[in-house]
Order: sequence, then C-alpha cells, then structure tokens
Amino acid sequence: MRVVWMVLFLLCSAELFPQTVIHGFVTDSLTNKPLPYCNIAIKHTKKGNITNGEGRFSVSVNLLKDTVLFSYLGYNTKAIPALKLSQDEKVFMIPKEVLLQEFAVYANDDPLYEVLIQCKKNIKQNWESHVSKVYFGIEAQSKEIPLELLECYYNGYLKGLVVENLLFKAGRVGLAPVDSHYFSNRYTSKVFSSINLVKKNDYFPSVIFQFNKREMKRKYIARLISKDEDIYRIAFRPRNDSNTYFSGEVWIDGKDYSLQKIRLSIGNTLVHPFLPMFSSDSVYNVSFNLCQTYKPGDNHVMLPDHLEFNYNMTYQSVRDTTFRFPCIITRGISANGILYFYDYDEPFILPYFDYNADMDDYRKMSIFPYNDDFWNNNNSLLLTNRQKKSLGFFTHEGSLMNFTTGNYGNNFIHSFFNAKAGLFENYYVFWAQDKRIVLKKDIIQNEEYSPEKMNQSIKSDLYNLKVQILLDVNPVGDSLSCKSYTVFDTFKTFFHLPERPYITSVFLNLYFDICEIERRKMETSLNSHSYTLSQIDSIYQSTLAGMDNITKRYLNDVEIGENEKQVKKWNDYVKDHLDIDNITMYRKAEEREENTKENK
Repeated sequence: MRVVWMVLFLLCSAELFPQTVIHGFVTDSLTNKPLPYCNIAIKHTKKGNITNGEGRFSVSVNLLKDTVLFSYLGYNTKAIPALKLSQDEKVFMIPKEVLLQEFAVYANDDPLYEVLIQCKKNIKQNWESHVSKVYFGIEAQSKEIPLELLECYYNGYLKGLVVENLLFKAGRVGLAPVDSHYFSNRYTSKVFSSINLVKKNDYFPSVIFQFNKREMKRKYIARLISKDEDIYRIAFRPRNDSNTYFSGEVWIDGKDYSLQKIRLSIGNTLVHPFLPMFSSDSVYNVSFNLCQTYKPGDNHVMLPDHLEFNYNMTYQSVRDTTFRFPCIITRGISANGILYFYDYDEPFILPYFDYNADMDDYRKMSIFPYNDDFWNNNNSLLLTNRQKKSLGFFTHEGSLMNFTTGNYGNNFIHSFFNAKAGLFENYYVFWAQDKRIVLKKDIIQNEEYSPEKMNQSIKSDLYNLKVQILLDVNPVGDSLSCKSYTVFDTFKTFFHLPERPYITSVFLNLYFDICEIERRKMETSLNSHSYTLSQIDSIYQSTLAGMDNITKRYLNDVEIGENEKQVKKWNDYVKDHLDIDNITMYRKAEEREENTKENK
C-alpha cells in the first residue's frame, strides 16, 4: 500500500509541477550558424514557439513531463526532453541528406508544371476555417539608423492558407524621426497578411500559382533544384516582365502535393503596396522578398506558420521652404518583419470595444492602453540583440509608446503626429479625474444647423452622445484579469445645436461622468470574485444595459442642460460618487473669462 501511495504521489507531482521558461539557441550542426524562425512545439499539445532572427527562443514547459520538438525544413526533426533541454540549452539541428532521385524532365519541363498545378489544386481545396494568435513585428531603418520598431498581436481568421481578417489585441512601438519626420508602417500587417497565392492581388506582383498550366509555361521558366523521397524543390522565374512577376522557389510534398514553403522575390517592382505620406512625395526603387512557411494541422491540412519579409525603397519628400524652390530630401528605407501564426483554435480574448477594424495599427494602438498583464505573459518571439539596441536608441533619440501605462488616446497621437495636419484624428477620449471634455465645433459632426433646419427637425435628432466602456481581459495564471476604461466616442457623437457657454459643457461632462460611475460599479463587481469568461461577459453586458438606462433618464431629466433643477440633482449625484462639481467648476471658469474680457 505504501508503494502504491508513493507512485501516485510522484504521478501527481509531475502533473502539478510548475511551468518553467527555458531559453535556448538553435544552430546548424555542421556550420554552427543560427537557424532563424525554427519551429518549436510541445509534444502532444498545440503549444509552441519559433526562434527569433538570431536563432534564440524561450518556451514554457513542464520539466518533468514535456518533450520539446524542433523542426526546420531540410533538417531532421529533433525531440528533446524538457529537463535535458533546461540543462543544455544549445540545440544542434542535423541537415537531411539530399539525394537527387530520378525524375523524368522533358524538353518542355512538363512534369514540373504538373507538380505545380497539383500543388495549386491542393491550395484551392483547402478552405477549412481556423483562428490563431498572430504576432507581427517589423523594424525599419535608414542608413543603419533605427526609424521604427513595431510589435502587434492579433487574432487571425483564416480560410485555408488565406488570412481573411486580423483583429487587434495589443501593440507597442518605438519611433525616431529622420529629417524631422517620422516613418511608420501603418497598414503593413494587413497588406502582407492579405497575400493570396492563387488569386491576383493588386498590391503585389503576380505569383506562379495564379495561372493555369498553359499560362505558367508561357510566363515562367521552372527548374528542378532537388527532389528527395519527400520534397520537390522547384525554382521559377518569369520569362519577361520581371518588374511585375515574382521569381522564387517552392517546396512541395511529393506525396500529397501540399505546399511546405514558398520564397518570392522581386527587384525594382512596378507593383507594390507602398504609398507616400503626402501627395507631393514619391516612392520608387521598391524591391522586396517574402518567405512563407507552412505546417500540418489536423487531418493533414496545411496551415500558415510564419511569413518573413523585407523590403527596400527610395522615399523622396518635397517640402515647402522660405526660399523660391522647395526642399527635396531623398532617403533609402529598408525594413524586415515577420507574421507568426500560433496557438491555432486558442485565440486571445479580444478587448470589448466597438471600433472600425479597418483603422491602421497606429490608431488601434492609441485606442487600447498598455496592459502589463498581457505583455508580461506573452513573449512569442524574443527580441534580437539589434532590436534591443534599437529600443535603447528610441529611448534617448525618439519615443517609446505603449511600453508603459498612460500613453493611450490623445497622449499617443500627439506624441508622434500632428493631428491638426489631418494625419491622425483622435476619435476616442478617455475619462480622467483631472480632465474635462470640450465640444469641438470645427468638425463636421458638430456643425451648428441653421434655425430653419433645426425647426424642421426633432430636437432629439439634432444630437447624439456616445460613450463606450472598454474592457480588456487577460489570463494570468489560473484566473482572468480585467482592466476597464470609460471612453467618449467622438466618432459616433454629433451635436448640431448651438453651443451655450457653461450649460453645454456641464451637460456633456455630467453625461461622461455618469458613465464613469457605471464603469466603476462594474470594476468593483469584477474585482470581488474570480469569474469565468462567460460570467465576465454577462457582467459587462449588464453594465452596458444599466448605463443605457441611467443615461436615458439623465437626458430626459436635464433637457440638454436647460432644466436647471434636474442638472443640479445630477451634479450632486456625480459629486457624491466622483467628488467632481461640474457646475461650480464651469461657473468659475465663466466668471474668469468675463473678468478677463472686462479688463481688456
């Protein structure tokens, strides 16, 4: 009986053994060169990671029970017990012996094109839907001077090998100016994730899989590089139009014709997704390289694993000067990045917030505040030493945004860009104890209507106030952490009535404050217990319903601020909960303004 008890104890101990983060380094066993973006998986799970651009990795494991698998196309898969890996963190991958097998190639290379066509059919037949976590990282530089280091996380929604949508979870960025201007990859994640190998895309040159067999043979020269027992490796290049057609290589499984990897490249292309910031500027000498790697999912269906890319361009900006002729500045820009798809069918809990998903990544970063619970528990790809050095450069010569709390909303936008120039209109204002909102009459949704137009309208149709509660939920250990914010949505707000000093400001801010009180009630409830996600969702929806009810009562009571008695009642309600006296605050402000006018 004692022996049985000890066996059970050891088994339970292995199950309960805490997760340990292992750091390591993957290299080629023959050359000792690092293997960037090597795939790492925990055996019998969907968990894993990849190495960074220097071959370094970190992975969370159970030392007593896990086995870590390392795989890289062209190398033998390696399985290492987690405990052994923690003791010797350098992993040597052994290249496969490539024996060129007999393969009949005729004068017209017809069998090669048939392999390509069979692979295209395999791609087109794969329309399974999946969702995955996605990491996007990109760094840009000019003459070795760092310009940008951007990291974002999303949920990726895929149909087969095609990414249909990326929904934002979190992001952060470091930027430094060049020639007093910033360079930013605002839509790059969306553009590069939209590549469709079998369907023409206006943003990218043509790919060999986008043609039928007859057109392939007419437009491309295909050449067999190698064929072992499993994989065809085929190179291709355009016969003409090298500025609008990709050259490249494909790795195709010889058994089921599934695509394992594709590499695409083009120089001085006429077809590309890059646009200048201003109409007077121009972009030319564009070249880029893409390398997409795939991995098997359930039922032997191939799934995207990661996309490496880099591009080079010449950017010419034209600026007005006090002299007769404008100043023309030309600079070379280069960038490299990665999109990594992982944890399939185990997506992030996306922030609870209604916004336009077509916004660029910078706008999205300004909406969703830095959350240490997220960033401390998500390190899918280690930063390289060069990237760490760039962060130090941005700290002293530029700015780091969303690396700490407090950078969201207006603070984020105005730190980098001139909002007055129209580059970034900020549509979301976060509630703050020491800040009050003001009505912007210079934007179209707040344009004051003429008396005739107002008389023809119902008063309730002349204004709309919209406030949202942003809720960010993240797993921390065995529980869920919740952080929330009250956000005035100026994008969906409009006010076509005349602005009345003091009355309009009190009316708007009381509304915003009442919503903040509801958010605080929700946060108190969420912090009182460890809830499941469905329970959190129920509390959030209940809070929205409660906020809708109380704000409707408020609007009916105060009559756009004209009912002085009701305004006083609601002002007392806010004062009791938030210690903010809007009436006294704006009366004093109005008195100061009148005194100033009199003194002048």
